[in-house]
Amino acid sequence: MNGTGRMFAAGVIVAVTGTVYLTGAKWISGRSGRGGGPERRLTVGDLRRRGAVLLAVGALIIAAAFLLWPDFFRRLLRPKWLRRTIACAVAVCLTAVLVTLGKMVQSAAHRPTGDAPCTVVVLGCQVYPDGHPSLMLQNRIDAAYDYLTAHPEAVCIASGGQNDRETISEAACIRNTLVEMGIAPARIYTEALSTSTEENLTFAARIIEEEGLPAQVAIASDNFHQLRAAIWAERAGLTPYAAGCASPWFLAPGYWAREAAALLYMVCTGQ
Repeated sequence: MNGTGRMFAAGVIVAVTGTVYLTGAKWISGRSGRGGGPERRLTVGDLRRRGAVLLAVGALIIAAAFLLWPDFFRRLLRPKWLRRTIACAVAVCLTAVLVTLGKMVQSAAHRPTGDAPCTVVVLGCQVYPDGHPSLMLQNRIDAAYDYLTAHPEAVCIASGGQNDRETISEAACIRNTLVEMGIAPARIYTEALSTSTEENLTFAARIIEEEGLPAQVAIASDNFHQLRAAIWAERAGLTPYAAGCASPWFLAPGYWAREAAALLYMVCTGQ
């Protein structure tokens, strides 16, 4: 195998490894940390982030090989049946991505209606080591604050656990920030065990049931996140609406692409 072939093979291996991390995150997470050693249990979110990075790196390696040595790929794609198969696969993938993106936009625009207040569920994300929210988390907190001030009788659930790089839980950070902004502590419930979107909504649903809160929820999260969050909310027995916020412009394209991939994965695997 020449250098081009080795580079192409390396890209495929890296991309396949990333795909395994993405599709098998739950199983791998369950197996990690079982050996009795001090290693930390890898969360589903950790594994999927690694998988997304590996998949992107593998795709870049393959793209680089294609751009640097196009003759290799011309020989590889010489059979007509192979070219037609790849063209059909690309068309199907593009259609699926476009439909998914359309559904994501539609879900982000699904705002609460009527006078009855929703329970706001704030989905956690990164907290800085000094205990302050990251830019994305602050945007989610601001979205929750806007809804809570517009609906004084509404309450919220601050949801999110704590990883090894955080000094407090995401839920505690959300609660502290909302209190500093003027929201009464009595209006804020906390859920500090979740490590994924699924757990955010599942654990929030338990609090809603135990406390007799409205099952109509306004999900305070980024717009790209609304569709997947709504799916998990419905599976937890809740009626979801969006209390969305825009992502930083320099991060938005990557997050929308990654989220579309995660949604397609959910559809393909039935999870």
